[in-house]
Formats: sequence, C-alpha cells, structure tokens
Amino acid sequence: MKLARSTRALSAAASLACAGCGASPGTPYETTYAAAARAESAGRLAEALDGYDRAAPLGKRKGDADQARWAAIQVLERENRVAEAVARLDAMAGDATSFRQGHAAYRAASLRVDHGDEERGWRDMELVPRRFPTGGVGHVAVRRLVEHADEQGPKAGLGELAALDRDLGKTELVELVTYLTAEHLETLGDTQAARDAYAHIADRWPYPYGAFFDGALWKASILDEQLGQPRAAVDDLEKMVAVRETTSLMGSYERKHYVPAMLRIGALYRDKLGDHAKARDTFHRLYTDFAHSTMRDDALWLEASLWKQDGDGRTACDRLGTLVREFPDSRYVPCATAQCEGLSRPKQSAAPKECRAYLERAGWQPAVQ
Repeated sequence: MKLARSTRALSAAASLACAGCGASPGTPYETTYAAAARAESAGRLAEALDGYDRAAPLGKRKGDADQARWAAIQVLERENRVAEAVARLDAMAGDATSFRQGHAAYRAASLRVDHGDEERGWRDMELVPRRFPTGGVGHVAVRRLVEHADEQGPKAGLGELAALDRDLGKTELVELVTYLTAEHLETLGDTQAARDAYAHIADRWPYPYGAFFDGALWKASILDEQLGQPRAAVDDLEKMVAVRETTSLMGSYERKHYVPAMLRIGALYRDKLGDHAKARDTFHRLYTDFAHSTMRDDALWLEASLWKQDGDGRTACDRLGTLVREFPDSRYVPCATAQCEGLSRPKQSAAPKECRAYLERAGWQPAVQ
C-alpha cells in the first residue's frame, strides 16, 4: 500500500509539473490540459477528469495524448474509482504506440494486488518484466516479485529468481536477477556459492558498465574473510579500487565502496595477515590518493598507530604532524599532541579538548557508511 500511495503521489506531481509538455504555448491541448491540472490542484476532480479526457485527442505531438490519459487515470485513483483506472491502464498496456505501455501494465497489476484481485494482479506482474525487459519498470517488477516470493521464505524467493533467470537470461534484467540470486544464497547460508556468485557478477559485468560491480566485490570480500581467506578478500577489494578513475579537474569518479575498501584492505593486512608494512602503505594511499575523502585524517592516524606499534616513533610523529596541520579540527588532534613532543594544538582548533580512550585502542577502526 505504501508503494501504491507513493506511486500515485509521484504520478500526480509529474502530471501537474508537465502541464503542456511537448506543446507550443497557447495550443488547444496546452490550454485544456493546464485548466484540468488547475482543477485537480484545487480538488475539483470531476472537472479535472473531464478536462484531461478532452485534452487527450487534442495533442499533436508525441506523448501529449499519453500524458493526458495518464493524468486522468491518476484522478480516477484519487477518487478511488479503481476498476475504471485499471480498465484504462489495461487499454494503455495493450497500446503498442504508448510510451507508457510498460508503466501502465505494472500499475494495473499493482492496483489489482492492492485492491482485492491479488491472484490476477500477481499473474499480471509476472508478465511485466517478460514483456518489458528494458527500462526501469522491469527492474521494479523483478524486485517486487522477489519480495512477494520472499514472504514465503528465501527458498521461495530463490525459486522465483530461477524462473526469472530462465526467461530473462538474454535481457538486461539478468544482471539484477543474478545479483539477487547471490543475495539469496548468502541469506540461506550457502557462503561459498554466494561468494562465487558475487565474483562471477564482477567478472561478467565489469566496471564501468556493471551496475553491481562494486557491491559484488565488497560482498565477495566479506564472504572470503568468513571463509578464512583474507588474502582473497584483499584481492577482491584491490580489484575494485584498481579501476578507480581520477581527473585533475574534478578529483575522481568516486563510488561509495572505494574508501571503505581501502580501510578494510588496511585492516585485513594488519589484523588477519600480520603485514604491517602493507597495512601502513594502504592507509597512506587512502590519505594521498583520495583527496576528497573525509577519512584522510583517520588514515593518517591508523598509519601512525602502526608506526608507533612497530617502534618507529619518529615516523609516527611525522604522520601525526601532518594530521594536525592539515586537519586541525580532527578528533585525533588531542591524541596526536599528547603523543608527540613539540606538536601543539593549532590556534582556533575545533577539535575535542581531550583524547578519547577508544581512539588509542589497538586494532580500532573508524566506522564508515
């Protein structure tokens, strides 16, 4: 129901925002559509419905008629005239000339599901990704079908995905189906199969075209660690960050897993592989290479902590000096100044007054989103 209400709200907003879309100012279509939109905004829904219906045949440019027809359907939904809305959606879904054909099919199925005709609704929903495998509506339908199957448990969801994979294996939707399959294998506790599935996704749909390239490698690294293979986990993450692009004009084309990946690589070398030299190098790469990251001070602190742990206080204080100079408001400033003689708190620093004990705990790692 929440999804249905959200869809109605967005569609209504789009209808109002697009009054006259594709038409020249003053055309009969534009004036009629705009009047209907004003009536809808004012709550005069009967007037709005009549106006949209009159506007539809007046449209001269591609999309005009569809826009008016869709707006009329939204009015019927607002009036809770669901059967009439569904009938119009069915007609639009069967109209090969409509650019909203797929959306109409999905919306009709959703309304049936939400308003008492679930058996027909879910049967129609199964057809949506198979009829419209390109574009956003197919992706939404796949996710909703799997969520519905998951109500009976992850095994049912996996069965639904198997059927979708059989029918959609040669379409763009197969990437989504494959990723959801890996997630279900993970949920069911088949760690090795899930890990292999994630790795397969990264290989089959590599950067920059793969929508799940980063996420798949992140998941693979976590599962490799669970399987007792920290070296493989590092390799997964290094494969991800290896394709990171940089530019002197814009900084970089960052993705959300890049910085967490660098932190995990460093932690894996430090805690699982016992290689402090590579851990230090990784943390320093985060500081030097990720110029726009908010975690560069964290990286310097983690590197300095390892230098100190390994008995090189001079290099540790050198890194902490860089931290204090470049990040005067960092939470690490009071810790750094307390550890290194001659290192003082910058003037007008907004850093905490005292060093928090947890920051100096061995193996501590900052949380990332």
